[in-house]
Amino acid sequence: MDNILIAINKEICRKEGLCVRVCPKVFTQDEAGSVPAVSRPEFCNDCGHCLLICPAGAIRHERLTPAGVHPVDKGLLPSFEQVRELIRTRRSIRNFLDRPVERELIGKVIEGARYAPSAKNTQSTQFIVVDDRDVLGKIASTVAGWLGRSAKKLKNPIIRAVYLMRGLTTKEEFARWVDQFELTARNMERGIDMILYNAPALILFHADKRTRFAEANANLAFQNATFTACTLGLGSFYTGYVVSACAHDKAIPRFLDVPEGHRIYAGLTLGYPKIGFSRWIERNPAKIRWI
Repeated sequence: MDNILIAINKEICRKEGLCVRVCPKVFTQDEAGSVPAVSRPEFCNDCGHCLLICPAGAIRHERLTPAGVHPVDKGLLPSFEQVRELIRTRRSIRNFLDRPVERELIGKVIEGARYAPSAKNTQSTQFIVVDDRDVLGKIASTVAGWLGRSAKKLKNPIIRAVYLMRGLTTKEEFARWVDQFELTARNMERGIDMILYNAPALILFHADKRTRFAEANANLAFQNATFTACTLGLGSFYTGYVVSACAHDKAIPRFLDVPEGHRIYAGLTLGYPKIGFSRWIERNPAKIRWI
């Protein structure tokens, strides 16, 4: 055995060097036909590629067990056409039946989310599930209140000038921001929820903000979750207002008991669609530069 963290059983190693090919930063091989060596175990991200690729099962990893290695059921893998149809037909749904989403299904959505890629395999994304109607209502009203206050601030000529001077938006887009914020806040006062649209469940994706690429990791997990929800017959949409409000107003993270030092990077509503779509619409052609 070569190393405490990662060990190679020299007796059964086939010396094919597949571990070196999938992870040259950790493994080395002096020459073809020799037993690979674990040269830089400190660079290991615990991704398990070496365990998955070793045909003899000669690699042992202190933090990864053989019980965690599973064969791929190729019969379950979808075709390109099936994946493409799922991608093309997924829509943001904002009309939900007055019906709770079973926690078993929410668990399946999170199961899909947790297998998303993450930088350095940090698996940094954590989840808060809200399916209490009162708490959902409090989130929606708090966000709407923040939007109303933000609209008043944005009407300040100095703040408007700063946004435009920095090139953060255009005059037309800035005006739309203010109008939409005011409309959403007014509607909430009238009992019309344009924040969560009365969705029966909400998943918030959060992580320690000190983790590199925490935001990217969370949104990759979110994307996995949206497609998983779609396969389960659930509708969903990205709660951009909630994410923005959490970044600027600490009231929501506080009452949701988000861990200290964590940020909410994405939010996903879940519910059974009241209005579904049986057709999909074309998108703009991809802008591609081949180099």
